[in-house]
Amino acid sequence: MYARMIVRDFRRNRGVTVILVVLMMLSVVLATASAGTLVRLVGASSDLMERADAPHVAQLHVGPFEQEQVDEWVAERPEVVHHQTMTLLGIDGANLFFDGVVQTDNIQQNSLVVPNTERDLLLDLDNEPITAVETGAILLPVIYQVEAGLEVGDPVVITAPDGFVKELTIAGFARDSIMNPAVTSSKRLAVSPVDLAEVAEHTGETEQLIEFWLADPGTQSATFQKAYQDSEMPAAGQMVDSAAFLMFTMIGDGMVAAVVILVAALLLVVGLLCLRFSFLTAAEQDYREIGVLKAIGVPGRGVKRIYLTKYALLAGIATVLGLPIGLALTPLLTRNITRYMGSVPSIWNWVAPVLAALAVLTVLVLFVILLLHRFNKISAVTALSAGSTGRQSRARMRLHRSRAPVQFRLGLMDVVGRAPTYLLLFLVFAVSTFIIIVPISSASTASAPGFINYMGTGQVDLRIDLRHADPTSAAQFTGAVEELEADPDVTEVVPMVTTRNDTVDADGNSVGLYVENGDHTLLPLTYAEGRAPADGTEIALSLLAMNQAGRQVGDTLPVQVGTEVRELAVVGSYQDVTNGGKTAKSVLPTDADDIMWYTVGVELTPEADRGAKVAAYSDQLAPAKVADIEQWRIQTLGPIAQQITVTAVVSAVVALALAALMTALFTRMLLARDAGQIAVQRAVGADDHGLRRQYLTRVLLVLLLGVLVGTVAANTLGEGLFNLMFEGLFGGFESLGQRTSRIAFAVSPLLTYVLLPAALFTAVALTTGASSRSISDARISTLTTE
Repeated sequence: MYARMIVRDFRRNRGVTVILVVLMMLSVVLATASAGTLVRLVGASSDLMERADAPHVAQLHVGPFEQEQVDEWVAERPEVVHHQTMTLLGIDGANLFFDGVVQTDNIQQNSLVVPNTERDLLLDLDNEPITAVETGAILLPVIYQVEAGLEVGDPVVITAPDGFVKELTIAGFARDSIMNPAVTSSKRLAVSPVDLAEVAEHTGETEQLIEFWLADPGTQSATFQKAYQDSEMPAAGQMVDSAAFLMFTMIGDGMVAAVVILVAALLLVVGLLCLRFSFLTAAEQDYREIGVLKAIGVPGRGVKRIYLTKYALLAGIATVLGLPIGLALTPLLTRNITRYMGSVPSIWNWVAPVLAALAVLTVLVLFVILLLHRFNKISAVTALSAGSTGRQSRARMRLHRSRAPVQFRLGLMDVVGRAPTYLLLFLVFAVSTFIIIVPISSASTASAPGFINYMGTGQVDLRIDLRHADPTSAAQFTGAVEELEADPDVTEVVPMVTTRNDTVDADGNSVGLYVENGDHTLLPLTYAEGRAPADGTEIALSLLAMNQAGRQVGDTLPVQVGTEVRELAVVGSYQDVTNGGKTAKSVLPTDADDIMWYTVGVELTPEADRGAKVAAYSDQLAPAKVADIEQWRIQTLGPIAQQITVTAVVSAVVALALAALMTALFTRMLLARDAGQIAVQRAVGADDHGLRRQYLTRVLLVLLLGVLVGTVAANTLGEGLFNLMFEGLFGGFESLGQRTSRIAFAVSPLLTYVLLPAALFTAVALTTGASSRSISDARISTLTTE
């Protein structure tokens, strides 16, 4: 009997049933895809680090170097289980050509290396170790295959000022566990020892990558780094640990996973709301039948079993259909992971999505069980006498004197009079708007030129970087600044010297801090709070550095400056996603022993050709690295922005489908509820077109309110979620909620406030029109007299 009743119900409400299944299926699809993306990201990044045997701590050093000094120091460090040094030969972009294209605009520091044979291995595209390269061949980082479109067999040419020319052939591409993504500013190009030695005789800057493996990196890394930096060891360059390597590797795809998880969670909430609406509507329609069942002796649990079986079956069908679609969508979302880190065969690649799908199914079934409790309050007598659960309040709006069209007035009165009924549709439209705007605003923000303010630098035209290699570096820096100031095409020159100074964290432990020193009032960046430091008694901290130090604007921070410790006043905070996010700005004395690198911001006249200036300065100011600031931003964050854009498009499509499906479901159920009223209106002369316009008015009014609320929520709550994502990616879980990221959405008004709402209005209007065709079937003869 129960089976026949369920089948009859499906046939009676075929359209509503299909729509409800599709809505639940979308929840399963995104839950499955997000679980698959996350497990592949974690698995691929961990596997890359493990297969390559990445170092726990790495120190770049430019300048004089003695391996014996490092060996003697390590011999007294019992926590070090292994150490090694790799020689890198940095090639200036003006002397490097990929398939005939000069790399002057390439912001990466490309260095030739001979691949290691034991640890810190370069891996091929099958994630197998690369231990040797044939003479005349070169293996490029995989980023150049993905972003530049280079292929095996393309030529790589290295030149030198003395006329030397060396042509190598691309034999393959390599994955690098510590320099893989675009956000790391260095790349290793693998060649044979013979070719490296030949090129080194004519061009290139030699630097050392000193690497350490610790017995327990989780507990020993911080103290080891401090001990190394406090010693007289080679340290003319950045020091990075395995946590930073993993963060750099995961940041881009981690943002994609975070966006997909957010959309999946919101979609599940909407699915539950839709399920509740469908359940209550069905219960209202079946109110008399429920009373009859109870009157003939069917127990309450039997009645509940009918509905539980029905909705559990629908949820099961949605899960069975959504799981393979989610699995098929996962490769699209993880395409970048596969390119940069490879795919890791693991049973969890399949188990995690299945568990996510089953979790959604469980939530749906439990929610139905919760809804079934209201059946306990229904008695046979009440149900048979009432015949309906509907308790519709009516509007008290007096619109009979309004000049608005009759159907518009009736639609408006119905929305106001039955506001609780339309609340669900309003929430769905608000969430759909939120799902559309937040990912697209995230992609727009990461792609916007103004994002440069969150990379620790102000708005300039050109950025010039020079590493401190030896005492001659200071003279090179001074000479570069003088040349720039003498150029009539230059309107502003902002020289900065970055030093590494010791300070303390919130627990009083000594930590190193990169401090950029110079006149910060020229071409200032955007400060989250406070202002730029004016002299050597003040300091501004990045938000992550502020959180690490446990300080606020107005506090003081002890900073080691030469041989003394100064209590500097913290006068400002700013966002910085470079150098691990922990930097500072001040006007401290720049002792040569503390200098790490130099930068110069250059503002050009409007008539100056940026490209020509970059090419000219690259020749004049070598070995300094010259970059158009926009190219610097694009090459650093461009791949991440592209990934978020793909996710945003998928989210927008899902949101439009959600809004359309919910409109169809709501309209059909509303027409079923109002069948009697529609039949009466048609009987007294109302035309079908006018009735459809009445229902279109209702839905579009609710949509308008939903879009307004969703837009406001996207630009407030959505912006907060975007920053929360950045906090987790850069600072880890301990930084969540600490306001260590304060990025403002860069919203495109035309896209956000015109095109996206227009697409939503179009989808909803067309769906409403199609769903309201059944109005023509309503006749007064079909009404049943109670």
